[in-house]
Amino acid sequence: MVDYHRVVITGAGAVSPYGAGVDTLVENLLNNVGAVQFVQELKDTPFINSFVACKVPEIDFTFIPRQYRRYMTKMSLYAVMACQEALKNASIEKPSDDTALYIGSTMSSISSWLEFTKKYFDKELNMVKTMAVFQVLNHSPLANVAQALDMKGPGYFVSNACASSLTNIGLAYQMIKAGFIKRALCGGTEEYHPIFTGCFSILNAASTNFNDNPQKASRPFDKDRCGIVCSEGCAMLYIESLESALERKANILAEIKGFATNTETKNIAHPSRDSMQQCIQMALNDAKLKTTDIDLVNAHATSTIAGDIEEVSAIGNVFGKDIKVNSLKGHIGHSMAACGSMELISIMKMMLKNKVAGTLNLDNIDEQCNVVNHIRSTQEIKINNFVKNSFALGGTNASIVIGRYN
Repeated sequence: MVDYHRVVITGAGAVSPYGAGVDTLVENLLNNVGAVQFVQELKDTPFINSFVACKVPEIDFTFIPRQYRRYMTKMSLYAVMACQEALKNASIEKPSDDTALYIGSTMSSISSWLEFTKKYFDKELNMVKTMAVFQVLNHSPLANVAQALDMKGPGYFVSNACASSLTNIGLAYQMIKAGFIKRALCGGTEEYHPIFTGCFSILNAASTNFNDNPQKASRPFDKDRCGIVCSEGCAMLYIESLESALERKANILAEIKGFATNTETKNIAHPSRDSMQQCIQMALNDAKLKTTDIDLVNAHATSTIAGDIEEVSAIGNVFGKDIKVNSLKGHIGHSMAACGSMELISIMKMMLKNKVAGTLNLDNIDEQCNVVNHIRSTQEIKINNFVKNSFALGGTNASIVIGRYN
């Protein structure tokens, strides 16, 4: 019989559209502060009809030594800051040499790639600086974090679109559970560029009806929802085996109890409730929990017409109509590769506070989404276990089960 290890969360760090820090993120969510803003560059770009996004405010990153900072794009800067907060939160002065790093983004820095390719098409490659080569590498955030934090352990850069951060957390969890590693920093990072919104405009999946009222633009499960509001940021967890945490007398925030991922093969562009339902059930099976053990599902819920219906149908099919469900994308939009870890950390902190934010802008529930118990405002709720979903464009699904540590 395999002797599996319990896996616990002892640190968390975040950079969000509210600014730096997990506490800043959670406080604004609980106070129903929306982060969506009008973006002039989007309006000035032909053929993009969505003019809203969530962007990280200006942050001073000069605390990162220039020898490392000069190679970093925004997503790497966000990642270093989030990792440092997670380590501090976990009472780790310096990560040990066996600490693994699992991080991902949707793609490398678009702005850096555009600058690079402009030099190419202008026949000025000789003008490209050495650091630009490292900025366009897909795994730049992994390399940058490892360099800045002197992390010598295993490094994995998993890019699964919107499921990236949850997949990285899940893979780190599985490796610790199986005994291959003892501890890891894991999550996802993303930096916004108008091309993200442009991609969803091409797919007719970008929010367009609330350009004059940005705070109302992202509205999961609402009958007037009209698409995604793109966002950015980073969120990282420090996780370790229970034995490791107890040995160093760490403050344990929560326990990772189960994880699952699967791939939708019916249609690359349209989500399937059957595939999502299977993923959720597999995560519950891994956690060895019943549906009645789950107190809340934090949905991926991107505010698209089809995606919200398929996901909430899958949730209802697994848990029934009484399960409490919320989404945080009404507040902070869709931070792509970072959304899973950012939302997981937020709900974990809310679990510890016994207070949960509702789905912002859910004014009138879509009849086809009204199959679960939607939380529509901040409420006092005791949560022992919750499920976090991330369902990515292209068909990659991930679900994770988080519980109180007992």
